[in-house]
Amino acid sequence: MPPALITATVPHRTRTPENPDRVVPLVPQVVAYLCGQCEVTTEARLHPQAPIPVLWPCRICREGAECTVEADEGVELIGMPAVPKQYQRKDHWTHLSERRTEAELDRLLAARLELLRAGKLHSGPSTA
Repeated sequence: MPPALITATVPHRTRTPENPDRVVPLVPQVVAYLCGQCEVTTEARLHPQAPIPVLWPCRICREGAECTVEADEGVELIGMPAVPKQYQRKDHWTHLSERRTEAELDRLLAARLELLRAGKLHSGPSTA
């Protein structure tokens, strides 16, 4: 998949001071952004004198990808906050305890263990 290109931020040409009729294409600066969610690098082509934003939308998950070079402080991309969101990782137990009490979980575990010991639960691949 090609890198995400935002052409609205790149003027394609400029006029030279020596000859205003002569148009010279500008070479954009290519800035790489690494997404913390899906670990994909997105390249953005910016105007050579444009400030470099700290975050850029990831081309896969659209979350804020962080700049891999030194970015300009306080520069925001429209619709993206200057500081990335910090997601707190949850383990399996945290997800369970958000939905049920510990007493309910103990009852469920006891019932499932009873079924497993009675041979009423599938315990693995069939040997037949």
